[in-house]
Amino acid sequence: MFLQLTVGTGLIITCVVIHAVCLELLMRRLKFVGPKWDRRLPTYGHIIIMIIVVLGLFGAHTIEAWVWAIFYWVTGDVSSFANGIYFSTVTYTTLGYGDITLSPDWQITSSLQAVSGIILFGWSTAFLVNVRTFFWKKWGIDQYKN
Repeated sequence: MFLQLTVGTGLIITCVVIHAVCLELLMRRLKFVGPKWDRRLPTYGHIIIMIIVVLGLFGAHTIEAWVWAIFYWVTGDVSSFANGIYFSTVTYTTLGYGDITLSPDWQITSSLQAVSGIILFGWSTAFLVNVRTFFWKKWGIDQYKN
């Protein structure tokens, strides 16, 4: 059990670092392209910016799910790399179909992946809301008025 917790913690730390780097790169990209889109498309530029953010977040989560998939594949707990990706994605999103299960040697680790996914999706949601709120304030939109 100690090995599972240690490895799971290491994978969580890896994913948190990946997520932090991806969000930082997204923020830098937004600072660079945001003003350009504001000038080119003053009415709809924010839509392009939100698309960039969503795709960037999707990319970050994909990388993170692949990190876990590689782990499951390397340990031999899944029969193929494709099954590792499938199991990892289902676990990371906390969907948990249960059609593929791990051996008792790594079951706790997969639970840690689900916790990691919940936290990182929450972080992504907060980032997305903050970006959207910035543009609402910028254009004087009060999201609470009808």
